[in-house]
Amino acid sequence: MHESRHPHSHIDPRQPRNQAAIRTNPPVFAWKAQLEQGPFRLQVARDDSFAQPVVEAENLRDPVFLPTEALPPGDYVWRWQGQGVEGETFSFTVPADTVELPVPPVGEWLERIGPGHPRLYLSGERQAHIRASLAGEYAASWAEVKPVAEQLLLESREIEEPPYLPDRQLDYNAYIKAFGKAMWDSRAFVANSQTLALAYVLSGDRRYARAACERMASICRWNPDGSTHLAHNDEPHMSVIWHGPTTCDWIFDEFTEAERELVLNQYRRRGQITFEHMHDRGCYGVTRFDSHAGREIVFLAMTALAFHEHIPEAATWLEWLRPVLCGIWPVWAGDDGAWAEGPSYGLAYVEIMTMFATALKHGAGIDLFQRPFWRGHARWRQACFPSYAEWIGFGDHTERWASTWIANAELVERIGAETGTGEFADYVRQMRTEAAACPPREDVGFIPMNPMPILFPRSDAATPATAPVPTLRVFPTAGWGAFRTNPAEAAQDIAMIVRSSPFGSISHAHANQNDFILHAGGTVLAMPSGYYDGYASPHHANWVWHTKSHNCLTLSDAGQIMRSPLSTGALEAVFEDDRLAYVRGTADAAYADRADRCRRHFLYLKDHRCFLLVDEFAAKPGIVSTPQWNLHSWARFTVDEDARSFSCARLDARLDGFVLFHRVGFFTLAEGWEPPPRQSVRASQWHPQYHLRFSPSGLPNRLSLGVLLRPSAPALPPCPVRTDLVDGVEVAELGADRIYLSGYHGVNCAAMKGDGLAVLLLGGARYDLTPEGVACRN
Repeated sequence: MHESRHPHSHIDPRQPRNQAAIRTNPPVFAWKAQLEQGPFRLQVARDDSFAQPVVEAENLRDPVFLPTEALPPGDYVWRWQGQGVEGETFSFTVPADTVELPVPPVGEWLERIGPGHPRLYLSGERQAHIRASLAGEYAASWAEVKPVAEQLLLESREIEEPPYLPDRQLDYNAYIKAFGKAMWDSRAFVANSQTLALAYVLSGDRRYARAACERMASICRWNPDGSTHLAHNDEPHMSVIWHGPTTCDWIFDEFTEAERELVLNQYRRRGQITFEHMHDRGCYGVTRFDSHAGREIVFLAMTALAFHEHIPEAATWLEWLRPVLCGIWPVWAGDDGAWAEGPSYGLAYVEIMTMFATALKHGAGIDLFQRPFWRGHARWRQACFPSYAEWIGFGDHTERWASTWIANAELVERIGAETGTGEFADYVRQMRTEAAACPPREDVGFIPMNPMPILFPRSDAATPATAPVPTLRVFPTAGWGAFRTNPAEAAQDIAMIVRSSPFGSISHAHANQNDFILHAGGTVLAMPSGYYDGYASPHHANWVWHTKSHNCLTLSDAGQIMRSPLSTGALEAVFEDDRLAYVRGTADAAYADRADRCRRHFLYLKDHRCFLLVDEFAAKPGIVSTPQWNLHSWARFTVDEDARSFSCARLDARLDGFVLFHRVGFFTLAEGWEPPPRQSVRASQWHPQYHLRFSPSGLPNRLSLGVLLRPSAPALPPCPVRTDLVDGVEVAELGADRIYLSGYHGVNCAAMKGDGLAVLLLGGARYDLTPEGVACRN
């Protein structure tokens, strides 16, 4: 099995990884095997003789196991066996400071949750307390819910079952129109039913419960095996099982017998379909990693918790989901919290997981929020999603919608409350303030009411910072980084968000290793180009997915390897001191069809508020290419060919760029997209985009191409910059400081010598930039 080792967790999903130091105890054990190779056996021991196993599990149906008890600190080995197959022995360590989070068996969950309703997020006793506190602790919650619920009482309580979808290969526009209508109509109908049920929870007014009951009875008349079957159209299927279990739990005792029978039959069949899809066709987190599955596992768990005594299969679903949701999840992130699919999709999927985590914590006393991921995720959002952002990161959906800002604030606030920290309170306030200035989402006629802030009133208490926050924060598991100069003050903040991800260019991520977004003074100056007008639409598949639409190198118009888990990057060799912050983006694998090496060195020069980007290229033997440096903006570019400089300006901010290549080369300017996005009501934020490319002339086998970026704004005045070619070495003067860079070999001129890519003299200190990273010589 040794040859099956692979750094990508979707290709080799074994956990714990070999020689890992686990951060949650007990660890989950997972291995890549087909169900037909079972039943499985797992052994965990102190040494590889396995003479005295500390964990031994037999007759496992699935290739995943989560012990019920924490392991003592120390070193361990583990292995697994199946029918005619055996895994290699892996080692791991349990540090003394690892979070202990034992998860008891499912039967104990259900005993703690109890047989009564409501049971999701609150008990009958807590419901009584809330109702008694409507004039006090919950007055603001009721004031928010009541007018919405009163309006919903006036709406129809029936929903028509949607038709089958057209063939997307024959008419994409007809397909996406029907798909969108079925998704949003059903999602709104059930989410608004939950709001009515929430009003009943708060007030006890049975008018709200009756309306919610009739609505849920209507949608439960749909045929789960028909046009909304998961395999045909998973969105309306998920609409039923998203907010539906909570809704039905809260109003369960108000259903008529006939309504209750409809509901139980619907949810049993939807659950069976989901389990068959998620488990029987490949085990999530082991052989299945598709994006929507990350929602479906939570919805299945919520269905099982809401109806466990009425659905015979519910316990089986939860037994499988216990290690998946309490151990394997998340499959698009690690303990540092960054979400590989980007902030928009991460927002939806992590928010959904809070449903299960909250239900388990407040119903069964099992606190999944202790896992390091949760605080890490909030810190990633705080660093990589500025509250003022006009462009919100890499991946699909980039629009500045009020609902997105509010949902981001509510998620981070929920994490802060459940993990017992106030460190995010200022960021949450910033997000809520900015939300008031954001436009509403044009393509959705409703915004679901999040019950979490209603049932768990917020606290605005902040925790003072205990240590200075660095300029550069890196989240290496998913390959995100953020240079931030003053996150608390938009006018004084320069933010460069970078991506080079070990997860590759799959799902809602693009072929954009070593990409970046640049804000100055609250204004976006550079961003990836293109818009999310529908998954795999002509524009999305033929522009957005491609490297040419991003702030990355292309090689003679060829981009990175697309739609591949092997097209990976990494953020490495992090360095920071008082003068400089640095990280290297390593994207060799993403260009592996044309290059042996393709790396971008990101350096932030603190005193000058400038970024130096050095792209290091080495061609694959026998394949020639010209490295092309690409940049995209909402602002038009102007260029000075002789000075090798360019600029663009938006609002009160400006970006000046200086290409450290004074040999033969040329700029190319363009605008628009090929093909453009389709017409959409979302297009009000799809501003024209402009593109700049610099191409060195020729087909070098090796090249180091430097570009100095100088963002400025009223509170961030520009520093003086002068560039030239001196004795064959590119030189940049920044006041009294200097940068020396050689495009083809070590620095060798009268003023400076060095064996690496560049030498920087900053504030009297010398820094050598080499392929391995940056080091201060003083």
